[in-house]
Amino acid sequence: MQTRILVVNTLSGSLSLIDPKEDTVVATLPVGEAPRDLIFSPVGEQVFVTVSGAQTVAVIDCAKEEIVHVVKAGVRPGHLFLHPSGREVWVANDASGNLTVLDANGGEPIATVRAGAGHHKIAFTSEGALAFATNIRDGSVTMVDCRHHSDVATIAVGKAPHGIAISHDNRFAFVCNNGEAMVSVIGVSERRVVKEIAGPQGPNYVRVSPDHRWAFVVHKCGVLSVIDVETLATECLLQVGEGPERVVFHPSGNLAFVNNTRSGDVTVIDAQSLRVVDRVEVEAGGSHQGMAFSPDGSRLYVVNHGADSVSVLDSREPRLLRRIGVGRGPSNIITRAPVDRLPRIAENQGSTRDPTPV
Repeated sequence: MQTRILVVNTLSGSLSLIDPKEDTVVATLPVGEAPRDLIFSPVGEQVFVTVSGAQTVAVIDCAKEEIVHVVKAGVRPGHLFLHPSGREVWVANDASGNLTVLDANGGEPIATVRAGAGHHKIAFTSEGALAFATNIRDGSVTMVDCRHHSDVATIAVGKAPHGIAISHDNRFAFVCNNGEAMVSVIGVSERRVVKEIAGPQGPNYVRVSPDHRWAFVVHKCGVLSVIDVETLATECLLQVGEGPERVVFHPSGNLAFVNNTRSGDVTVIDAQSLRVVDRVEVEAGGSHQGMAFSPDGSRLYVVNHGADSVSVLDSREPRLLRRIGVGRGPSNIITRAPVDRLPRIAENQGSTRDPTPV
């Protein structure tokens, strides 16, 4: 199987396949109306793509680089998440208030799980026993028993919960309440909110650092807050760019990258000393929906939704290398490579991408 960087183009209804050796588009694959997210399944080496306009999920054979199966999902399927077992792909259906569970080898439906009013982000406990899905229009989080594919609790949180991440010891779920200045912390064993952490306005996205110490929270007001996972205290606030969307960690764990949609750049953070070390311009006027690393971690690919392009950054000595034209309205991006060549990033929250801004 050849290594490819795959970009989903929401407005042109296609996938762009980039050869990372030359950083050129080598193929464009039509997938349907308004594709929104994509995820690589190591089982069978397939790529799953939500096709929101058709209310389906397209399954792509990586070797043939063609659609081999189309599966019906719920209404307006959005985010995709791979279960920690690698055997299931979970689909967040934003307009039908439920989650579709698919077999990761071929895409056959396994179950439909009730949730609240979307859209949803999903985080799994590390062993995959439980899933937590945010319900942005309900102000709640649905707790799911993954073995039985059933909802077991609905936990009230703050206004417009969006991003979610679970600590590596499975004690806490950190919930970004996008509609206010507060992160809710759910005790996993308690099945309730055990602490509310006040902070900057608009927490939108969260990831736990590879060393397990910190929860990095991206706030739409241009700040990244760092929360101590043990004490649940805010360690520091870092000024990033304008309109930040999400954060990803370099496979080494040493650097974190925040994409800033309105200032057209990426903020580089030293994940050990917790300080901003650089800002790299990527594309003026483009909003940056997704980020993905090359298999060896040497480059970071940043989607420019408004500019129909992908920027390629040197991720070790951060600088812009080049820009690649893709389809219209690119939203998300993944690296598709042989499984033993994929970077091992210490995260258990599923997708590192976020297909659509709130």
